[in-house]
Order: sequence, then structure tokens, then C-alpha cells
Amino acid sequence: MGITVLTNALVLVNSVDLSDHCSKVTTVDTRDSVDITAMGATSKAVTKGLGDAKVTLEFFQDTAPGKTHATLQPLVGSSAGVPIEIRPVNAARGTTNPAFLMTGLLMNYTFLDGKVGDASSISAEFVNASQSGVTYPTS
Repeated sequence: MGITVLTNALVLVNSVDLSDHCSKVTTVDTRDSVDITAMGATSKAVTKGLGDAKVTLEFFQDTAPGKTHATLQPLVGSSAGVPIEIRPVNAARGTTNPAFLMTGLLMNYTFLDGKVGDASSISAEFVNASQSGVTYPTS
């Protein structure tokens, strides 16, 4: 498989397909850096600590039922995590189309953003809300 060019990614938020309103996806899977430098060392030593994840999505705002605002707005006030699934292509999972899955909390939600004459492009930032962290299933 060649280089991935995003033209038709799948974006599911709380099992709602918002792909047709999404213009940008950023997924981050990180580990804390834990200092394990001991006395007598001449250089720092580190190891990997706890994992974390974040998903930032940019959408064109739509206030119709079942679209971006109706899906996202209730989540910003909720402390319950919701399933987030991202795939490079809006097709079945596979070895060349793995999913990025996590349970996320919506921490930041931009209701409107734009200037006169522009489409309102909004953002939503989800952080990891589960001990399972991120998985990358292919089936």
C-alpha cells in the first residue's frame, strides 16, 4: 500500500457517522516519559509510562437533527465517555484500513467559528476516558 491520502475517512462519534461534515482529523496516541535516572548516572534515562490519547476533529457546523451540533453539544456537558472510531477510508476495517478506537470525553467544543461569507468550521477535542486506551483493530 502506498501513502495515505485522506479523501473519504470514516468519523464515528458516539456511533453517529459525521464523516460527511468532517474536514480534518488528528489522532494522537502518546506515552508519558518517566525519568528513571539513578544516582551516579552521567546521562538521563527514561522509560515509557502511562498511555494517553486525543482526537481533534474539525467539522462544518450543521444544527439539523442528527448532525454535528445535535451530536456534539450534549457530550461537552457529560462526564460519560463515548466511542470514537476513525478509519482512513470509509469502508470495512482491514489490514490496510485499520480503525483508531477509543472511549473519549469531549473536552472542547467550538459552536461557531468563521467570518462573514465563510462556512462555520468548528472543532471538537476528545481525550481518552478509558483504561483500555487506544486500539487499532483490523476486523
